[in-house]
Amino acid sequence: MTQKTQQFALLMDVESFLDSINTDSSLSVGELITGLEQRLGRVVYRQALADWSNAKLRKLAQECQRQGVEMLHVIRSQSKNFSDVVLSAQALECQRTHANLNGFILATGEADLLPLVTQLKAFGSTVVALTGDSSPNSLWIRQCDEYIQFAGSSASSAPAPATAGAPAPAVSSGSSRNAGGKNAGLPVIPPAEKSALLAFFKEHISTNGLMMDELTVKLKEQFPDFTPELVHCRNLAEVIKAVGGKQFQIAETDEGVIVSSAGERNASPLPLEELRRLKFADYMQVTRWYIEDGNIRDRVLHNIYALFEDKGRVLTNDELHNLVDPDHIVDERPWHGTIFSLVYGACLWESPEDSNIPLPRRHLALFRTVKDEEDFLIRYYTSLFHKAYTERPDLTARMCAELMHPDS
Repeated sequence: MTQKTQQFALLMDVESFLDSINTDSSLSVGELITGLEQRLGRVVYRQALADWSNAKLRKLAQECQRQGVEMLHVIRSQSKNFSDVVLSAQALECQRTHANLNGFILATGEADLLPLVTQLKAFGSTVVALTGDSSPNSLWIRQCDEYIQFAGSSASSAPAPATAGAPAPAVSSGSSRNAGGKNAGLPVIPPAEKSALLAFFKEHISTNGLMMDELTVKLKEQFPDFTPELVHCRNLAEVIKAVGGKQFQIAETDEGVIVSSAGERNASPLPLEELRRLKFADYMQVTRWYIEDGNIRDRVLHNIYALFEDKGRVLTNDELHNLVDPDHIVDERPWHGTIFSLVYGACLWESPEDSNIPLPRRHLALFRTVKDEEDFLIRYYTSLFHKAYTERPDLTARMCAELMHPDS
């Protein structure tokens, strides 16, 4: 793969890469590209992602301009993975528009780009990882066609091959499991491997759940050489527990073992101060997943109550959705937000035995203390707005009413 006739695209997550080589903006982009071309082939497409408003990157920005590196400005958001998303999108667009490329060089300090590597390789591209990480992720190494560790941290350093050999062992046999505490009995997985596996699980395991057999197939597709034993686990269920802790739930169902994300559906990643600055309608969309169209919302709530008016009736969430909204006019997000508010507001009863089962498969019934439909609706709207009253001192009942029924 080192033929000089090959052509590569270099995509850099600048700040992540600089962190991995323990340096600041003193990196010599020209010497970096020269070293890559001596080793791999021509670097014909060059792009660097960074928050270029950062004064520390001023000299590096000037050198990127001299070396013909396209600079893409990425505003650092609350999500640390935002630059990974942008870099992945840019790589796939580059692959689509530059048919002459033989491969991609991904310069980053993270190993969160494994899904991207899989997609690029599926298109026939060679993928080279470039980082300064002295303890590389073994999954990352095996997935890429070549792994180059940046030698040293001075401006004159050029890429040097990573040390050959087996991936770093997970832990020694004497300390592979915790001695006590909430994770007692679980293996200790090294940070690099744990990060890669956690990124994979988060991508594929939703709150709706995934059968363990299907997850096993997906994991094998992305990491062909991976086995639970590689990280000192006895099976995949133990890997999931060791990597994600309480982030994922594993449950036995009639269909088999199912894994689901335990993430809170109504949670917002934004801090309270930022939430309070949002317009009230935007705030409600971010924090309360509800059916925005008042006519559809009224019809859905009425139909849910009508189905459960016989208090002995029990339906799964999926069955209820299919009966109330057979054409699925209501998207999954506002539907689940509505059910969340109904359960939290003591309108619908959810069996505690279903707490570890994905939401679509949970059984629902009318809460026994609901007197009539008016009581049902009052409880729903109280549940929908109650937390907002504590988070938004400016909130009034009139604002809530106008948001729910702007035409009334």
